[in-house]
Amino acid sequence: MLSSELATLLTGRTVEFEILPFSFCEMKEFYELNNRPFSEDLIYDYLKWGGFPLRFDFSDEASVKRYISNLYEGIINRDIIKKNTRIDKKVFKDISLYILANSGKEFSADNIAEYYSQNAGKEISSRTIYNYLDKMKKAYLLHGVTRYNLVGKASLGNREKYYATDMGLRTINTNTINYEDTFFLENMIYNELLVQGFTVFTGKTYKSEVDFVAIKDGKKCFIQVAYLLASQSTIDREFGAFSPITDASPKYVLSLDRIDLSHNGIVHMNIVDFLLHRKQLALT
Repeated sequence: MLSSELATLLTGRTVEFEILPFSFCEMKEFYELNNRPFSEDLIYDYLKWGGFPLRFDFSDEASVKRYISNLYEGIINRDIIKKNTRIDKKVFKDISLYILANSGKEFSADNIAEYYSQNAGKEISSRTIYNYLDKMKKAYLLHGVTRYNLVGKASLGNREKYYATDMGLRTINTNTINYEDTFFLENMIYNELLVQGFTVFTGKTYKSEVDFVAIKDGKKCFIQVAYLLASQSTIDREFGAFSPITDASPKYVLSLDRIDLSHNGIVHMNIVDFLLHRKQLALT
C-alpha cells in the first residue's frame, strides 16, 4: 500500500520506514554471502541495473531488463493507473518514461507540456504533469529533491530535481547507457546518501549550482560528482563550483579517479571508496 493510503487508514498509529533497494555495499555483502565473486568493476553493473534484490537471481542482462520492466509496469498499472481511473494511461506512461530517463536533469513542466504538444499532438497542462509526478513519488518510483539557496541558506520549496529510486528504473527508460553521463552518477550518489541517513538538497548559488548539500544531525557538507577528472578544465570546473560558497562546511568532489586530487581545502574522494564505506563524509 502507498504511504498516503496507510496514513489515511491508520491516522496517528503509523511510523513510516522507507525500504530502499540494495546499496552497492549491500550488493557486495550479498555476493559474499552467496559465494559469488565480487570485484569493484561491478560498479558499472550496479550503475546500469541498480539494486532490486531479485534482479540478482538473473545471470543475463535480457532477463534482468525483463524483470525490472515487469516490476515497473506492475507499479504503474497496479499502484497508479488502477487506483486513478481518470488518468490517461498512455500520457502517464510517456511522461513517467521521460522523467525517469532524465533523472537529475533540469526539470520544467512547461517544457514537457510543450514537447508533448509538438510531438504527440496532444495538449497537457503543467498542473497535470505535477499531479503525475506526485503519484510517481507516492509509488516510490522517484524522489523529489528540493533546491537549497546557498546564499540565503534556505530551502527553495517550489524548485525540485527528481532522481530514480533505483538505477534500473532509469536504465529501462533510456535508449542508451553512457557511463560518463554525470546524471547517472549523481542519481547513484543521491541514493547512497539516503541510505547513509542524510537529508539531501541540491545547492543553488546566485550564479551556479552544487550537486548536493548533505545534512545529518544538524551538520552539513557540499558535494560535486564527476565521472573522471581527466583534464585541467574538468578539475577547474568541479572544484571551482564551490568558489561562490563562503560557508566553511566540508566540500567534496567525488569521482572514479584513483589518484587523490584534493587541493585548496576541498577533498577529492573515490566513488567506490565512498559507496563501500571505506571513507566517510565529514560534517560540520
